[in-house]
Amino acid sequence: MASLPTSSDDLLRLAEAMTLVAGRATVEGGAPLQALVEATTDHIPQASSASITVLRGGRFRSEASTGAIAPRADALQYEIGSGPCVDAVLDDNVYVTGDVTRDERWPEWGARANAETGVRSVLAHRLTLLDDSDAIACLNVFSPEVDAFGHRDVGAGLVLATHGSLLVTALVARDKAANLRSALESNREIGVAMGILMKTHRLTREQAFDVLRVASQDANRKVADIATEVADTGVLAISRWPAGVPDEAPRG
Repeated sequence: MASLPTSSDDLLRLAEAMTLVAGRATVEGGAPLQALVEATTDHIPQASSASITVLRGGRFRSEASTGAIAPRADALQYEIGSGPCVDAVLDDNVYVTGDVTRDERWPEWGARANAETGVRSVLAHRLTLLDDSDAIACLNVFSPEVDAFGHRDVGAGLVLATHGSLLVTALVARDKAANLRSALESNREIGVAMGILMKTHRLTREQAFDVLRVASQDANRKVADIATEVADTGVLAISRWPAGVPDEAPRG
């Protein structure tokens, strides 16, 4: 097992790599988490595969991975509900194992993961996210070698996990902002469409929304899409009108 501490040269190379990874986060369509796992296998010598696990909404998911081991090793942990990466997320801890086939903490996962992927050593760092989201994440590093990860690798993993925490936090915030923008845009379109229906067909606000809802159900389309069409054309294509619309309301 390697035991050398992380040197200043190692730290400098890591810092340079993280600068490049951070740059990917600012590029539209960039894949910073993929860049992070690639940097992980570059800077932890015995690593052959790495991944980022995210727990959100009660579900585990691998957001990025590299190498042959990580995708299947991660999937087995999600299936079994236990393993170094899953437990690192749940326990807010760092887990290192030098031989998964002999580690009594995860006997089922270790046996199956080794049989299916050849993994022997794992290093799992919990990422500390800096917001109030319900997401939790972990950086996972795998090797087919026994006792592959020493003190130097744990230190390098800590540096990588720290940057990973910042990246995942930024990406979660970016997703929230994008979802909020989308919701606001949809609400705006729905409001415009309701106004058109209220004026054209002399409907109340509640009746106008019911008309959009029924049109959405019958056409098997999102309410926002129906609303955008009405806002663009001023016309609603609908096969039936909901109960509660006054008989005297003109049918478009």
